[in-house]
Amino acid sequence: MLTCQHTVYHVKLWGQRGTLHVYASQDWPLICGALSGQRTWWERAGEEAEGSIQGYHAVLARVEKLLRQRGTLTRSELRASGLGLNEAYFSAWGGIFAALVQRGYACHVDQEGNEGHFAHRRFWLPDLEWNPPVYDDANIEMTRRYLRTYGPASVQYLMYWRGAKSNDARRWLDTLKAETVEVDVSSQTLLALRADLDWLHEKPPARSDWPIKLLYRFDPLLLGIKDKSWIVNPQHYKRVFRTAGHIEGVLIEHGQAVATWRYDRKNGGLVITVLPFGKLTRRAQTDVEKNAQGVAAFFGLPLADLILRRETA
Repeated sequence: MLTCQHTVYHVKLWGQRGTLHVYASQDWPLICGALSGQRTWWERAGEEAEGSIQGYHAVLARVEKLLRQRGTLTRSELRASGLGLNEAYFSAWGGIFAALVQRGYACHVDQEGNEGHFAHRRFWLPDLEWNPPVYDDANIEMTRRYLRTYGPASVQYLMYWRGAKSNDARRWLDTLKAETVEVDVSSQTLLALRADLDWLHEKPPARSDWPIKLLYRFDPLLLGIKDKSWIVNPQHYKRVFRTAGHIEGVLIEHGQAVATWRYDRKNGGLVITVLPFGKLTRRAQTDVEKNAQGVAAFFGLPLADLILRRETA
C-alpha cells in the first residue's frame, strides 16, 4: 500500500514546529524518529493532569489501544468512549491525538464535518515497514534533505525550519561537514551540499521559462527560510503573513509573490478569487486561468468563476 509503480501515498501529520504537513508515507518512520527526542507541551500538560509521567503514559496506552481496536476515532467518539479523560486531552490544537501522532500510532484522515478524524497506522497503512531511526540519525537525514531543498542555508535557517535548538542544529550540520561546503550568497556565508554545487552554478532559465503557479495556504516554499523578503516584497508582507500565524495562498511569477488567492465552493462549482498586489502581466493573467482550472479539477469541480480584483485596505 506504499508505492505501486507511479503511485505515491501520503500521510498528514503534525511535523516540524508542531504544524501540519503532508509527507510521503514511506517517510513516516523518519518523521517519527526526528520528533522522538522532543518533549511536547501536550506531554507536560498530560503529566500535570495525571500527577505523574507514568500516569500520563498509562492514559496514552489506553487511548492507543482503543484507536487500534476501532481503526479510526474522532474526538467526539473518544469523549463518548467511557475512558473518562481530562478535558485537556480533547483540544482541537492537538491534545492526546498530538501525542499519538508524534509516536507514530496515528495520522490525520478525512474530517467528519468540522471535527478532526484520526486513523491508527496499522489500520491506515498496514504494510508500512516501521523502522524509525534514532533521534539524531533522523534529524541528520532531515538536515541533508533541507539543504538539498532550501540550501544554501545557515544554522539559523535550519533552526527556524525544524523548530530546533541551536545546539541540536549545529550538531546535525557538523555531522554533515564532509558533505557540505561554504558558499557566498549576497556577502553572506551559507552552507550547501557539495553534491549540489554544479546545479547551483547553472545559469537560471530565461524569464519567460519560469513557471507561474498558484500555491495554496502554508505552502512549504514560504516556510523554508525565516527571512521572506526573497519571495515576498516587504511592503506586501502583511498581505501574505496574517495574524495568528495564518499564511495566505500566493500567485508566484518569476519566483516572487504577486498576489494572494482564495477559493470557495458555490452552487456545485469552485470560485477562485485572486487579489493582485499590482497590475498582473498578460502572461500571468493567462496562466492564472490555467492554474485555476487545475485547482478546480483537483477538487473534482467545474471552475464556476475566476475573479481578479485588487484587495481593498
